Amino acid sequence: MRGLAYDKRFCYLIRKIMMKLTTFLFGAMALIAGCSAVPNVVAPPSISVQDVSLQSLSLTQGTGLVSLNVTNPNAFPIPLEGVQYNLRLNGTQVASGDQRQSMYLQPNQPTAVQIPVQLQLATLMQLAPVLWQNRAVQYQLDGSVRLPFISVPFQRQGGIGVN
Repeated sequence: MRGLAYDKRFCYLIRKIMMKLTTFLFGAMALIAGCSAVPNVVAPPSISVQDVSLQSLSLTQGTGLVSLNVTNPNAFPIPLEGVQYNLRLNGTQVASGDQRQSMYLQPNQPTAVQIPVQLQLATLMQLAPVLWQNRAVQYQLDGSVRLPFISVPFQRQGGIGVN
């Protein structure tokens, strides 16, 4: 008789645990389904590279300037935390960096973001004969703009003249 009462209590306990587990699982599935049905609250900004220019070139260093145009499509400002970038000239990596910037991207309008780039002397020396002869260089620029919760990538390639 004692064994039968013990089995009933054990079955009751197992049934109660299973009910709680089932309720938890259904609640978790409903929460996941509900979150996936909500549209994105913050739309990522669009980024275009406006200009890549060589500001100065000497025997000791080179200075470039990358101009980005970042447009916030939202109805509210978004904080910009920084820009990560890689720059290649004629296929050779000449600069990379992670520039911290603290500014707000105003709603529904473009914001100019300037990135000064210091070019590596040793690499410039390798490229100098080609730059001197052609008076032009091919560039590839890629990176990302960092926002609080996401990074938005950008990429551009083209050519610039050297005076």
